[in-house]
Amino acid sequence: MGNSKVWRFSDRLPVSIQVALLFVSLILILSTVSFQMLPTSTWGDNIDKLVLGVSWVTSVKNTTSSSTRIGHNFTSTPSPIVDNLHPQQQPDENSFSLEDSSPMGAPDYEETAILVPPPSLLNSTADGNGNGNSSRTTLTPETNSTTSMVGAAPLVSSPVPAPAPSVVVDTREKFMAPLLSFQVGAGNQMMEYMSGAVIARALNRTYCLAPFFPGPSRHNGRVVSGLRWEDRYEVSSLSRFTRVASFEQCLEECNYTLDHKWMLKTSRDPQMQGWRNYPANNESLNLDWNYAYWTSPEDILKTLGGRDERCVGMLGLFPGLRWRGAFLAISAFLQPAPRIVKLADTLQAYALGKNTRYLAVHWRFEESECGPHNIGLCFVRCEDGSVIDTGLHAEAKEWHEAAKVACNKNGHFRGVTLDMRDILDAIEERAANHSVKTIYFATDGWLRGPQGIRLVKEVVHSLRRRGLTVVGLWKLPGLPNFKDGKEFDPVQTLGKTNQDLNGAQIALVEQELVSRAVSFMGSGQSTWSLAVFRVRLARRRVKEIVAAAERDVSVDLKDPKAVDKLISETLLRDEHPAGLHCRYIRYLKRAAVNETMETSADEYPDAWLDLEACEGRIGKGGRCQVAKCF
Repeated sequence: MGNSKVWRFSDRLPVSIQVALLFVSLILILSTVSFQMLPTSTWGDNIDKLVLGVSWVTSVKNTTSSSTRIGHNFTSTPSPIVDNLHPQQQPDENSFSLEDSSPMGAPDYEETAILVPPPSLLNSTADGNGNGNSSRTTLTPETNSTTSMVGAAPLVSSPVPAPAPSVVVDTREKFMAPLLSFQVGAGNQMMEYMSGAVIARALNRTYCLAPFFPGPSRHNGRVVSGLRWEDRYEVSSLSRFTRVASFEQCLEECNYTLDHKWMLKTSRDPQMQGWRNYPANNESLNLDWNYAYWTSPEDILKTLGGRDERCVGMLGLFPGLRWRGAFLAISAFLQPAPRIVKLADTLQAYALGKNTRYLAVHWRFEESECGPHNIGLCFVRCEDGSVIDTGLHAEAKEWHEAAKVACNKNGHFRGVTLDMRDILDAIEERAANHSVKTIYFATDGWLRGPQGIRLVKEVVHSLRRRGLTVVGLWKLPGLPNFKDGKEFDPVQTLGKTNQDLNGAQIALVEQELVSRAVSFMGSGQSTWSLAVFRVRLARRRVKEIVAAAERDVSVDLKDPKAVDKLISETLLRDEHPAGLHCRYIRYLKRAAVNETMETSADEYPDAWLDLEACEGRIGKGGRCQVAKCF
């Protein structure tokens, strides 16, 4: 075997025949390629047979790619502010249905621009509870006709379509994430969140639902981690106001990278949750308080609408947008998370009685800028005598006289010092005016040291001695929480399944409970109180808007999207100033805006506790020290 020769077929053919076969093979290859390159009209209907079916294979590929689409109708989402777009840029009115698939809003894609749905649509969530947990949707053969030819009609050859014009259109979805302030409480972060949502809507950007920070431990006790949006509010409700996406989805779509950061004002470096790559603050766009000029979505669009960065982070969002309509519009679409609603229902039934009418009072201690100066009794006043910078002017002549003299001692702001007896009288009078005998009393005073504890105990005991039922969730020995003499215990009161509740969640339950009251008295300078005021005012305005639409039949009230559009656009036109903190006036006053007055009648049936207990008691035996320097 070692001497055997390997036999090959070519050894039996003469060299001349091998050369001939090679030449014929080369001719066949060149002919086939040449036939394929010629147009069909040159050879008639027999071209497919002449080139051994190569053209049929090509026509199958071209026909499949040009005539088949993903089974679901992925159309573009209407811009929240259609009026700001040119007519040729207005999106399709037949928007992707949020109710039919996911609480997340659909990206703004044109259906004709893509052959498959964008990744953001494939990542939409749908857990049925309005939660924003990210989960990918797998395309099945039933939803993608390009994956199977079974049962399809025979494909015939067709000319290769002419090439499309070489116009590059960026149809990618654009995202905006709020970069919240980690050093402030949940109330301030919520104002940042709301401002960011309005900006995202105005710019037609998808709003990323970033998690909240825990905030200072003095606010809610020691909370290990902040709550997610879906732990606070329903995602599906917010998506009716602006397009939203889960935080995980945004991170994936943006490849964990922020292309730019926008600052409404100079801010400290934020704690970046989830983002791996991002510019420094000194490389960011800084509006330097010029957003104070904004009094409409159109103003936002004029300032930032031309920016092309796909994924941006927005910071410096506190104290928030200048005009009240921004907060009223989004407040109309805030629905508490199902768990918060259920807990509020349980607490209301146990502590108040399901059908009991009650007055809600929020007495905030920590927000007092007076520090050691009579904590819980000292409240800031803006230079026009208002509780907040919205025109709630003081009725006291003493205030206006004192305000003429600038404060030059013990600080830089003016304030009022309340008397506990005036607080009691103001609460009792408000309860009598609304014919209620039950009060839900929310306060952080029991967390503010001996002076705060003493005040809370004295006020609660005094109101009870005056024949009023007072309930609340303080934890003070010797001061029962409920009318049956029992003290609050989360497990016994709310159920064993709620042992994991933290201070932030309990605060949300209380906030929902006070929003249901017949009347509400809040504390000036508190974002917690201001949020309740805005939600309650938004609800009243929504009723007025719907009633007006019923009278003039201008909107089909059976169309939920038409109603949402009417509500949001009407509320956004409220240009009343909505500044919160008096100390920011020196920045906000650089822009002249509509300085309409927000009166007590505008807030009715609600009121500010410190205003009613100070300026409101003048002429009624009040003891408040007006316009004191601190």
